[in-house]
Amino acid sequence: MRHRIFICVSVLILFQLKIFAQDSVVNRPNRIKSGFYLKLGVVFPVGKFAAGQVVPQGSGLKSTGGLQYLPAKIGGALDLGYLIYIGPSFAGKHLRLGIDATFLSFWINTTQPADSKNSYEHYYYFAGQKFGPVFTINPVDRFMIDLSWKLNPNFCYYYGEWGDLPGDSYSKFGGNLWQQEVSLGLRYRIILFSFQYNFGKMSYNDLSKSHNKQTITTDTFRVLFGLKF
Repeated sequence: MRHRIFICVSVLILFQLKIFAQDSVVNRPNRIKSGFYLKLGVVFPVGKFAAGQVVPQGSGLKSTGGLQYLPAKIGGALDLGYLIYIGPSFAGKHLRLGIDATFLSFWINTTQPADSKNSYEHYYYFAGQKFGPVFTINPVDRFMIDLSWKLNPNFCYYYGEWGDLPGDSYSKFGGNLWQQEVSLGLRYRIILFSFQYNFGKMSYNDLSKSHNKQTITTDTFRVLFGLKF
């Protein structure tokens, strides 16, 4: 008799817990919402970009033996964009898919040129946009984890210490339509941190197919802080 009573009470408790869990899921608010973001932070060059590179002969520069690209140093970045979520949240409103659209992405890497005059002319400048899918996890409260991959088309500018070379032997402007980035974002309410690995190669050809083309690797790791509204 006692066993039957225990079994009945246990089944009743489990039934009540199941109902409570279902009600919690149904009543749980959707906290994963679209919105603007602004990020600022530091840019660390990695690999060949940090070590310095030489454009080899065979790139239209046989008369000069190649061009020296100075080692990139620590720099800064700014991202301005919008998280666009598609469809409803799922898995108990803990997960949601969307698009991470960075409308403006600007970053700079400094160098240490031999000539200290107008050293800013020898910095690496980049400006572009970033677009790709984002997968957001809301494990608890208003804490969010953003996982994303983005395509990062951009333009670049760099003028090395090439003053003694004729202007038609090198290029200062260029770009890359296929630069890529993977990132991890951590958010709580409006505060966010972003860890990004951006990778690819930049081709400097003064935006002309007929001009000399110099291609270098420009991989970076970035740590950004910002706000999401």
